[in-house]
Order: sequence, then structure tokens, then C-alpha cells
Amino acid sequence: MDPWYGLGGADMLDVAHMAVHAVPMTSREAIAWSFAGVTETAARVMGLEGYGLHVGANADLVVLQAADAIEAVRLRAERLFVVRRGRVIARTPSRETSLALEGRPATLDPAAYAPRA
Repeated sequence: MDPWYGLGGADMLDVAHMAVHAVPMTSREAIAWSFAGVTETAARVMGLEGYGLHVGANADLVVLQAADAIEAVRLRAERLFVVRRGRVIARTPSRETSLALEGRPATLDPAAYAPRA
């Protein structure tokens, strides 16, 4: 349960996805901004120590099944790994779609089908 929003699941990627629709913020720049808003900007505002991608950081991260931040928001990307202090604490299998279309691949990774900037 999300303690601040009764219909939410305490998922910040979901918050970013909802924000781009509700505000609306559907340009590529705005979608990237919404992702930053629930990741690095939120960490900075909260004053988290050891946050970021640099030597000596805490090694807390989420590996998403997405080509980039925009695709992560658009797809509500699968969280493949959650790492805390360098240790994998959660894993989720990658999302894969099965197809039954002649002349098409049998499976499709949604993250591999992304528009390029």
C-alpha cells in the first residue's frame, strides 16, 4: 500500500508515468524530467548520502528493462534487479511477449522496440 495515495502502490516509476499524463508532460524532455524527478532529483531533495553513479556511492540501484529513462516511463519498465549496498535483494524475470504472426519473431522484448531520438 502507498501511505500517501490510496490507489497507488508506492511505485515511483508509476508516479512518473501518471504525471506525464495528468499534467500533461508528453515531450521527450518532459518525460525525461519526470524520471529524474522520481530518481536523482528526489534523492537530492531528501539529502541522501552516497547517492549516484560514482566511486564510493552506496551501490543502491534498480536495473530496468528499458533502453533509456523515457522508455522506462513509457513502458512502466520491469524491474529486473534491485540492488542494495551492492547485493541483489530482488529479481524479476524480463517481460517477453509471445507472437503468433507469420513472418514475425516468435517472441518480442518490449524494451527492444523503442523509438530512437
